[in-house]
Amino acid sequence: MQLKLKPGQGTRVILLRHGQSTFNALGLYQGCNDESVLTELGRKDARITGNFLKNIDFDAVYISSLKRAQETAKEILEVIPVKKNAIYISEKLRENHLPSWEGLAFQYVCETFPDVYKLWKQRPHEFWMEINNQTRFYPALDLYQRVQEFWQEVLPRHVGQTLLIVAHGGTNRALISTALGISPEYYHLFQQSNCGISIVNFPDGLLTSGQLTMMNLNYHLDVLSSRDEEESVF
Repeated sequence: MQLKLKPGQGTRVILLRHGQSTFNALGLYQGCNDESVLTELGRKDARITGNFLKNIDFDAVYISSLKRAQETAKEILEVIPVKKNAIYISEKLRENHLPSWEGLAFQYVCETFPDVYKLWKQRPHEFWMEINNQTRFYPALDLYQRVQEFWQEVLPRHVGQTLLIVAHGGTNRALISTALGISPEYYHLFQQSNCGISIVNFPDGLLTSGQLTMMNLNYHLDVLSSRDEEESVF
């Protein structure tokens, strides 16, 4: 089974979240912590995803600088032919930075900091953490600013082309939201699973024209990658 895209969609961007990581398997917050790497399942799913995408002609690939995204991209690029000079590593695609929680269990954070956790889930645009016990850092606002800058840098370079972005759940949510003009208040709206695929089209190549045409596709992980079926996507 492979994904086949219809031609003539302007600039098309395929967003992919990394495969299952060690922190995912343990239920830990990852953020920008770079100790988390792919599990064997994560590598397997990345290979399946590579086969699912191999019929798409990608003009460029952009990858987060964190290990789990790098390892996912490595598995995929074993299958997808992309020129080395068309592969880019971007710090702007790093995961949402949650400095006080990274490495902690979800359950521990929820039970130990219930009011703070509630604010994070209900009003992420107002949520902040202290850095060095003095500076207020707003994770969602910082992430949205980063990905907004990413779009503004990348889209003008690739008008009318097809791009693959290998990043993170939070990063991809923010990429989708900024492409659609949705504010950080709704950060938790677009959930992204491991190796989930979303597609955003920009008919005129501009950020203001973003259209979400696929959201968190992951059924390819439940079928054999050797099947010859093709799925047409608009």
